[in-house]
Amino acid sequence: MLAGVAREEGRPVRCRCPESEHCLLGADIVDGRIAVHPRNVTGPCPWVDMRVRDLPLACGCAPYITTRQLRIVLRRGGSPNGQPYAIGCPGNCRGLVDIQERLIAGHGRCPWAGALVLDSGLHPPIL
Repeated sequence: MLAGVAREEGRPVRCRCPESEHCLLGADIVDGRIAVHPRNVTGPCPWVDMRVRDLPLACGCAPYITTRQLRIVLRRGGSPNGQPYAIGCPGNCRGLVDIQERLIAGHGRCPWAGALVLDSGLHPPIL
């Protein structure tokens, strides 16, 4: 479930974009996906077209996030192709969070702890 979802009958569903540092006005949800929305920096939001669900997946699949959706990804050897070992938490927790066996390590009561991190390459450049 995505936090900050506003629901009113007859109006599009509006949510707080997880990229809250650069997407200050929120985003509409169209056909169950985050729609293109304005940002205070140039470049596309990495969360556009991400599917949003009110309920956990019934298949028992683990929640996941890709490296392209994360603001900070530290990789082994400092190389762009290195294995990710720490991230800036998507839940806006302070400091870096370790990745252990491709899962976000526990850190307080963060709902992102235990989520799978899928390495999908580098974050799109902000021009």
